[in-house]
Amino acid sequence: LLRASSSRHRPRGTTSAAHPSRGIRQLAAGLSRRLPSAGHVASGGGRRSPPPRHPPRPCHPPKSSTVAKAMSTTTTATAGLEPEVIWKHFGTLSSIPRRSREEIGVLDYIKGFAEENGLRWRQDEAGNMVVTRPGSGGGENAPTVVIQGHVDMVCEKEKGSDHDFSADPIQLEVRGDWLTAKGTTLGADNGLGVAAGLALLEMPRDVRLPPIEGLFTVAEEIGLIGAKALDGSMVEGRVLLNLDAEDWPNVYVGCAGGGITTITTRCRTREVDLGEYEPHLLAVGGLVGGHSGADIHEYRASAVKVLSRALGRLTERDLCLVQEARAGDKQHNVIPRTSEARVFVKRGEAGACEEVLAGMRREFELEYGVVEKSMTLALSPAPEDGGGRALEQEDCGKIIALLSGIPHGPIKFSHSVPGMVETSNNIASIKPLPVEGDPRAVDFAIMCSTRSSVPGAIESVRGDFRSLAKLCGSTVEGNKPYPGWQPNLESKAVKMTVEEVTKIIGRKPKVTAIHAGLECGIIGEKLPNCDMVAFGPTILGAHTPEERVQISTVEPFWKLVLQVVQRVAADA
Repeated sequence: LLRASSSRHRPRGTTSAAHPSRGIRQLAAGLSRRLPSAGHVASGGGRRSPPPRHPPRPCHPPKSSTVAKAMSTTTTATAGLEPEVIWKHFGTLSSIPRRSREEIGVLDYIKGFAEENGLRWRQDEAGNMVVTRPGSGGGENAPTVVIQGHVDMVCEKEKGSDHDFSADPIQLEVRGDWLTAKGTTLGADNGLGVAAGLALLEMPRDVRLPPIEGLFTVAEEIGLIGAKALDGSMVEGRVLLNLDAEDWPNVYVGCAGGGITTITTRCRTREVDLGEYEPHLLAVGGLVGGHSGADIHEYRASAVKVLSRALGRLTERDLCLVQEARAGDKQHNVIPRTSEARVFVKRGEAGACEEVLAGMRREFELEYGVVEKSMTLALSPAPEDGGGRALEQEDCGKIIALLSGIPHGPIKFSHSVPGMVETSNNIASIKPLPVEGDPRAVDFAIMCSTRSSVPGAIESVRGDFRSLAKLCGSTVEGNKPYPGWQPNLESKAVKMTVEEVTKIIGRKPKVTAIHAGLECGIIGEKLPNCDMVAFGPTILGAHTPEERVQISTVEPFWKLVLQVVQRVAADA
């Protein structure tokens, strides 16, 4: 845990390893504040890269009381878990805030780790890092193996939680065979993959291993940004193990591509007479949410869709006016769990509104009750602020119609791979935006994440968006879709991995593709002729506060990592 806290790298005032609890707390605080010396090559010479053009932002200093409590939980929660080396690194990673775009602390930790172990590290303009370990124990001349994972995590928390992802460590707890976090996402996606990479890099020098490159990417969870900007010249290996899969013992050989689209609609507003209307808050909560790739096939409810349906039912009965609606955050790959709208209810009609909503709750229970057992749909009085504006009814109708028309969930299942989603769309968020120079107008931005394993399908869905937008007077903007990872069933890395999994579990594993987006497709374009395979421990509830990892799958996962890389060394 204290590997990065040597005197050379400790912030002023940090204690030595002789005082572990104080040292850990101060290490985390220092790492969250300190900027990296980008481009430095720690040992062994090599190329100096320029400082990151858009480096990760620094985090806020952790709150000391929260850090102390979380550190205690981190060290005790994982005590006795095997393999110890994996949980050691995961515990450290959990103590360092690592929100997307705020990875300074964790990158600085990896640099300190590399230098403590006498390993060379390099960093590109985006902040991605490569740490190199030479081959050893007879594997010096074997092909270089790249161990790849992303250092950032999705930051979702339970309603009412005061957890600050920019400052607070994750609080870990064990529940039977599962490790989870208290009220937040766990960060096993992809913290355990990074932990395995670090564990491999620090293996004793007498162990037979090929040359290893730990490739640690940034900002994966907000659009695979780090992988897109990766400087491929930093990476020499052409055999890559992606450790970002979440269903042991499956072996993954392909994934969907994806793109983000924003649909913006400008609405006019009008003054509201508070003598005639009362402000209320319409809130949707308690939904399961989840990963917009890995969980989209389950047809979980979208908080955006539920809210739009409720608003449509209330406004068509002329019971209220809508001021604003919002759901989701910046995470395109999260199925939104909560949403809310500020509305003005006609005085004396709150009972009628509740009657409508009670009927809708029964409808939603029939529609989603097996999956969404904790769904809430509630209308409650909101504070009066002495005035307010609401959307003009015509424009409000356009927004509701647009939300109703945008698809959410699977759009098409594969004909060639039964049961696999081929194309899907997630309505990730809706938020109001002020219009500069016009206080009587407001823009509503709807963000969608579209995935497909078929080239061209994403643009086809975007064409549907544009058709809807034309009817509603909206605009559509989309980024360049990232590529999918096309399966190569003749891959030597895949065959080797399947053989080694079979040795571990006594049967052949499932070899499949995933609808979620892995970085392999993008990295494959940066590293020509790279032979890739993906696997990982079992993680459920990714991208939600219910995220948890099955402890008993971590040991065989680590064993597979070791066996595959040692096989590469032995076969050379």
